[in-house]
Amino acid sequence: MSDLSKIDTVRSYLRAAFPRHELTDKSRGANGHDFKISRGGSAYKVTVKRSFLDDHTPGEIDGLLRRWQMERALKKSESSGLLVGNGGLCVAWPEAPPS
Repeated sequence: MSDLSKIDTVRSYLRAAFPRHELTDKSRGANGHDFKISRGGSAYKVTVKRSFLDDHTPGEIDGLLRRWQMERALKKSESSGLLVGNGGLCVAWPEAPPS
């Protein structure tokens, strides 16, 4: 499990970037951590890879998310999803709803 202060850093960034949205999150275990930002029927999903969390301090995580303009990338993403890793941001397609 990744350091909770690092997950809190991502959570704080998202709360500040999307102040009137509901934010939920859950661990993906060895794969990282998922965050869902929703409001009025629309939702964004961010998956932060475990390696990114493990390789950076909370201050570095906040700085990288700001430098990469994650909020802007999410809002412009046609898929409404992002994957965050050591290489930066990558558009991710949401999982198909269960049938």
